[in-house]
Amino acid sequence: MMQRSEQWSKVGAPVVFGLALTLVIASCGKNASPTAPGASNGSQVQGTLTPVPDPPDPEPTPSPTPGGEGCTPGYWKQEQHFDSWVVYSPDQLFSSVFENAFPGMTLLEVLQNGGGGLDALGRHTVAALLNAANDDVAYELSVASVISSFNAAFPGGDYEALKNRFAGLNERGCPID
Repeated sequence: MMQRSEQWSKVGAPVVFGLALTLVIASCGKNASPTAPGASNGSQVQGTLTPVPDPPDPEPTPSPTPGGEGCTPGYWKQEQHFDSWVVYSPDQLFSSVFENAFPGMTLLEVLQNGGGGLDALGRHTVAALLNAANDDVAYELSVASVISSFNAAFPGGDYEALKNRFAGLNERGCPID
């Protein structure tokens, strides 16, 4: 049979502690009323206390976008800017870099091609390639990304969407002259 002291230590202590804690909490709220700042003669604030929410987190500072520069097809096709062509040359065949969308045409000839659709995509693709290859241009895309994007769109892809993407990147401002 269990001794009374063993019962107290195993069962009674948590119950007594809980009861005592309940009495302390209840008695704190009974006579405790906050006094208004600057109040005299024992004036008390009436009503209930409302917790103040934490201020919202500040807006995160956006991280800088990689790139931010790009030269247009009009820049790259001008003879005085041929010295800015690195890795590639104006007389290099388009098909030596990309799918053969322009048979027998050089990179320069594709830049000089007028028109919309595939022709417009070709111009902006060559400009994107030259921007990505030039270390003096902080271009958002890599050479590999430009090549794979064009090759994924040709043949039969969404030429206009890719042309618009490249055009947006190519028209950010040319840092070279």
